[in-house]
Amino acid sequence: MSPTALKNVDAVEIVDIHRDDLDFSLVDDLYKGLNPAEGTPRSFPTLLLYDTKGLKIFEKITYLDEYYLTNAEIEILTTHAKRIVERIPENAQLVELGSGSVVLATPDPWTLMDCPNLRKIEILLRECERVEKRVDYYALDLSLVELQRTFSEISPEGFTYVGLHGLHGTYDDALSWLKNPENRTRPTVVLSMGSSLGNFDRAAAADFLSGFSKALGPSDFLLIGLDACKTPEKVYRAYNDSQGVTHQFYENGLAHANSVLGFEAFKPSEWEIITGYDEKNGRHQAFYSPTVDVTINNIKIPKGEKLIFEEAYKYGTDEREELCRNAGLISQVVFGNSTDDYHIHLLSPASLNIPLQPSQYATHTVPTLEDFQSLWTVWDVVTKTMIPREELLSKPIKLRNALIFYLGHIPTFFDIHLTRALRGKPTDPKYYKQIFERGIDPDVENPEQCHAHSEIPDEWPPLDEILDYSERVRNRARSIIEEGSANQDRCLAEALWIGFEHEAMHLETFLYMLIQSEKTLPPTGVDLPDFVKLAHYAKENEKQNKWFRIPQQSFTIGLDDSDDQALPKDSFGWDNEKPQRSVHVHAFEAQARPVTNGEYAKYLQANRLREIPASWTLVHSDQDYPTSKGINESSPSATHDFVHNFAVRTVFGQVSLNLAQDWPVIASYDELASYAQWVGCRIPTYEEVRSIYLYADQLRGIDGHTTANGHSSGVNGTHNGVNGTSNGVKHMTNGSTKTSPDMPVFRALIGCTVGFQNWHPVPVTPNGDKLAGQGDLGGVWEWTSTPLTAHKGFKAMEIYPGYTSDFFDGKHNIIQGGSWATMPRIAGRTTFVNWYQHNYLYAWAGARLVRDAPM
Repeated sequence: MSPTALKNVDAVEIVDIHRDDLDFSLVDDLYKGLNPAEGTPRSFPTLLLYDTKGLKIFEKITYLDEYYLTNAEIEILTTHAKRIVERIPENAQLVELGSGSVVLATPDPWTLMDCPNLRKIEILLRECERVEKRVDYYALDLSLVELQRTFSEISPEGFTYVGLHGLHGTYDDALSWLKNPENRTRPTVVLSMGSSLGNFDRAAAADFLSGFSKALGPSDFLLIGLDACKTPEKVYRAYNDSQGVTHQFYENGLAHANSVLGFEAFKPSEWEIITGYDEKNGRHQAFYSPTVDVTINNIKIPKGEKLIFEEAYKYGTDEREELCRNAGLISQVVFGNSTDDYHIHLLSPASLNIPLQPSQYATHTVPTLEDFQSLWTVWDVVTKTMIPREELLSKPIKLRNALIFYLGHIPTFFDIHLTRALRGKPTDPKYYKQIFERGIDPDVENPEQCHAHSEIPDEWPPLDEILDYSERVRNRARSIIEEGSANQDRCLAEALWIGFEHEAMHLETFLYMLIQSEKTLPPTGVDLPDFVKLAHYAKENEKQNKWFRIPQQSFTIGLDDSDDQALPKDSFGWDNEKPQRSVHVHAFEAQARPVTNGEYAKYLQANRLREIPASWTLVHSDQDYPTSKGINESSPSATHDFVHNFAVRTVFGQVSLNLAQDWPVIASYDELASYAQWVGCRIPTYEEVRSIYLYADQLRGIDGHTTANGHSSGVNGTHNGVNGTSNGVKHMTNGSTKTSPDMPVFRALIGCTVGFQNWHPVPVTPNGDKLAGQGDLGGVWEWTSTPLTAHKGFKAMEIYPGYTSDFFDGKHNIIQGGSWATMPRIAGRTTFVNWYQHNYLYAWAGARLVRDAPM
């Protein structure tokens, strides 16, 4: 039913969002608890504690010194109000969850409890008012009377920037209300104070939070109070106070049950209340237990049986991390009290929604705030949930900085360019520029040889300090975007663009470093893939890897951005993307898809090679594994006993090579060039790869998908009468040249494994009859044989002169396309140029084979 305004209390509108008859639900739940399925212990609905009288008694409890939870939260909110409010988006709606019920997928769901007493939340609202941040506060409660009483204690006229509202309903109702698009037109912060979440068991708590996590977006947050106290005596006294107020609260639960049932089912003289602290499971428990045998509506309950009606789980560090992971949430900041036994957690949803159409991923020349929010979400998933904090000081790849460097490098680089564009002051601490401006990328053969980079300190700054700095730089960017001044200022617009793309590129850097670590954790909010099912599908749908004749073509490459005073028409670009220029590419033949792990395994076995790609690992410690005899180029595959020695590294852990044989192999250019030579072929040039992509799009335009065209003789790389190992340089040939229309700056990526649509490479063998285009190589970049050099008209960019020119050493080869971790603005831009050292082992790049066309 649509919400209906019930009553206006002191100018505060209270909206009814009820969907179900609560009294009927309570009777039903009560009888289910008293007469559960066989094997399930009896229980008593916690919600029965919270009628109008119960809520009033509970409020008295919150004023008791022994009930430490309330004072701990007040201390935290008072101490950290400024920092918390800084994190709340402008024009946000704050939805505080009070008393209510939510239907969970558990046999006997319990209810969170904490009426929206403004004594605590008013601290935050007053801070919002002080800094003139516009927000609307919504207090949720199942009791209309309590909502009215709550708002009668505060005058809305005392606020100019804060709006006050009430929601009359349960948690389930609130979740439905939040899912309604009409109620989600602005950022949302869901609040749950008082460690109310502790009233769920740990699995149910994760399910509950997961519901809200899935309903929220990249700009939204949750602010959750959690009790971390595990001192038995202190916990016991919190629920067994010396004045007996908590005992009265529990007794009222039985009286409320009688009221709901309509008769005295629970006689006070026949029941006792038993409480205790369970140290093993870290929880307070409270039970009703009959002192005599009782019968309620033909349900017999023997003397001494305990019916649980309240639990309060306590959350240490490990339990908090597990809760966030299972709920699909990212821990952004933890605010603690002075004794560090109570915390308020600022959490953000880990859910991603990364579009693949240019009309959505490149709507403007400058990335939008939504673009940044999506990037920041995936960055936080990777850097805050996939590696233990203590491992951030490690260096999974010895040639790179420690992982923690990148957490400081990203905001520092961004802030340098924002400061330059604004002609302002850098974000403190200013010395970060000395240690975080530029990372190291040494020569693989001689690591002592390296371009200019920031100094490496003896000790990195504290992680929390770096994260706080990062958030302040993000807020700086948010303010600029919201003001809209970058839409008319090329310098400022370019600073935002370079910050976005720089972070997007290093997101992939961080991930391919994590792959090399044994401590990597799966990404929060991402389901574990069914690799067995994926492998079976690939085998059942495998198609021959066909050869396509790529016609001779003339086309333009590069970006047209000649006016340095105005914003570019389509996109900014790095210096190696400019200027736009014409190329002519000869006719040649290319295979549909890249080389697979299985094909590369056959090559290793046939040549008795023991140097495996860095993307693989041995599944045992024995380096002296046997290389079976009798395998050669014409063999269908490597032997099972050989393949069984290896696994492929993924963010989900090792995946047996047997299951990943149909994935594109990830290896260095040198490794793949050797393979190509073994089968009598070569790796395409940069211009040839662009010609392949252009032709693949043309084929899709003809019939909606690529089809075999031209010669398709053989699939193993051999070619009768043709030299497959020519240098593949561009040249004009005799005969007609196909003039193709200019490539669009951005292309659609539907069906491509980019932009975190998957978190691993995918099988490419089912696509053996379709010519793979840009971003369509199964989740890997595409190597080219072209060294990175200064092309005609190249000019180093003024704002980052060493970006490309530092690597004109003849040792770096261009790669194209994108991997599964490449953001669409990069993977879909036809002018983008990436590169790696030809012998660098860790880039997520594969290769397809090409050969000269027959005369």
